[in-house]
Amino acid sequence: MMTSLEEIKYCLESNFIIDLLKGKANAVQVYEEIKDAPLAITAIASVALFEILRGKEQNQDKIRRFEELRQKMTVLPFGEIEAEEASQIEKAIHQKGQSISPLDLLIGATAKTNGAILISNDSDYKRIDGLQLRNY
Repeated sequence: MMTSLEEIKYCLESNFIIDLLKGKANAVQVYEEIKDAPLAITAIASVALFEILRGKEQNQDKIRRFEELRQKMTVLPFGEIEAEEASQIEKAIHQKGQSISPLDLLIGATAKTNGAILISNDSDYKRIDGLQLRNY
């Protein structure tokens, strides 16, 4: 059983980070609660988020703040174990007659295999059995 904040690892999903960088109150509040715990981002979300940040708006301030945040986070890799888990998750979801986006599937599988609590407000993640999820 986890007894201290340091034993809990949080995986920040890209929508959470975007809302945090925009200063949205609910994201800022959750971040203030977890900022001293080990933080991570999946390799999948990291690439997607950078593409979003450098996209249309070319907002250098947001890119700078994201890079500062990235310094506090470890990057969870996507490898063979995560791929196997993603395959099992997708099968289970399809057996229920449901679907999930490929990116959400890969991000969820990565957080799950690494024992991290995923911070997101995307309801698709609720379809992943055994995934620790914290909505904001």
